[in-house]
Amino acid sequence: MKQSIYLIYILVFSMACIPASARAIALLTEEFELYLPWIMYQGQTYSAFLNPENRKEQVFRLTDSSERENKASSGGLASVGDELEIFLPMVSYRGELYSASLRHNANSHFQIKHAAKLTMPEGRGAVLSVKLMEIKTVDQIAIEYPFTALAGLNPRYDVAVYRVGYQTQDAFGNLTAASGVIGTPIGIPTGAPLLSFQHGTIIKRDHAPSVNPEESGTDLALFLMGTRGYLTVAPDYLGFGDSNGLHLFMHAKTLAWAVIDLIRATRSLAADGGYPLNGQLFLAGYSEGGYATMAAQREIETYHADEFVITASAPMAGAYDLSGTMLQQILMDKPLPRPMYFPYVLLAYNQIYGFEDDITNLLATDDVAETIVELFDGAHDSDAIDAALPIIPDELFAPSLLTSLKNGDDRQLRVALENNDVYRWTPVSPTRLYHCLDDDRVPYENSTIAIDYFIAAGANVELETLFFGNHLDCAIPALLSGKDWFDSLAELP
Repeated sequence: MKQSIYLIYILVFSMACIPASARAIALLTEEFELYLPWIMYQGQTYSAFLNPENRKEQVFRLTDSSERENKASSGGLASVGDELEIFLPMVSYRGELYSASLRHNANSHFQIKHAAKLTMPEGRGAVLSVKLMEIKTVDQIAIEYPFTALAGLNPRYDVAVYRVGYQTQDAFGNLTAASGVIGTPIGIPTGAPLLSFQHGTIIKRDHAPSVNPEESGTDLALFLMGTRGYLTVAPDYLGFGDSNGLHLFMHAKTLAWAVIDLIRATRSLAADGGYPLNGQLFLAGYSEGGYATMAAQREIETYHADEFVITASAPMAGAYDLSGTMLQQILMDKPLPRPMYFPYVLLAYNQIYGFEDDITNLLATDDVAETIVELFDGAHDSDAIDAALPIIPDELFAPSLLTSLKNGDDRQLRVALENNDVYRWTPVSPTRLYHCLDDDRVPYENSTIAIDYFIAAGANVELETLFFGNHLDCAIPALLSGKDWFDSLAELP
């Protein structure tokens, strides 16, 4: 809290728009260190690192700079003016985005001259397209999901699934197309609660919910919750469906925005079509979806409390502590349970924060680099990638990367991970975390660290510890437990 108050004190929150040409985001650490991945000076591009010289006076000292191999256009990158003033179009602190300028004082010292919270573009949540995908009757749902009877779900409504295209924003705040699905209970007599379900990790493009809901497990939410009377939505996330390029894996902001803007699009469609909603909003997701759920809840409660009231949120088995628990997985010299996870993060974060001109510099060998570049193409699934990669960190990542991470020298990557941790805030809505104690892929400690932080901050939250085995085995039991909690709060038609 003191860190946040201090940052607000030093920043003047006048409003500024995100430049459409922004290409890399600078990073400000909790310790007030500033990393500039791309900075233009006299026609050449550099990276630079500034340490705090006098925090009270907001003065930094330039401690390191190096020339980048690739030259880049000046648009959207940090740049140096005639009087050595540094202009930062985008800088991230705890995942929040600002623009700033630094005045050159003397020698290698720079002082904050101006900083502004960045505004978001108009048009987010606008509907771009709607198409009916399929309809399942109550009888079909009961036959195709036979455990519904055992779980006491008792199908009540036929469900129509629609593919929806809508507008959200990318990591640099530019409007972009996205897509998702809506599972609509047919023939409800009164208003339905709205449930946003966030799916787990996928890599293959045809596994997106709007292409094949079964591949991501989204069908369970669409049909099992839809037939109960919930209007259920599921975003594809950027990088899937109508969105091109690599999915920005475990990037908190774009995940949150994709969730929020699909909810907006759905509400708009419901209002235009006269479909009755009752105003209740539920959030749930598993694995990356659990992380996305917590990111979306934080975003809603921090910035959109006047627009949304969350009835209940159920993040499940999410990697909330990226910079701690998850990073330790690659620093323990033990076989990785899911080798593709961290290369996925490296590829995504390098697109946002611009660590390396050549991402292969962070990988162990040319063969490993070639494999990763070839397989993260949207045509291969996670199992195929895992099978092709070494499971030992020393054989997967460059020795220099591992050494710097272990010694605490690699500040850029660590700070990027810290900026995307999603537990350092205070939930307001009823929140219940679900996690299996023996989770082999996303350690249970992610949830204990999050819940301890929440409770210390005074939040009324709970952690439900489950005992159904590993990460995959726990998914359906967690979802059913969350369903029971939601049912106890929902005003179902």
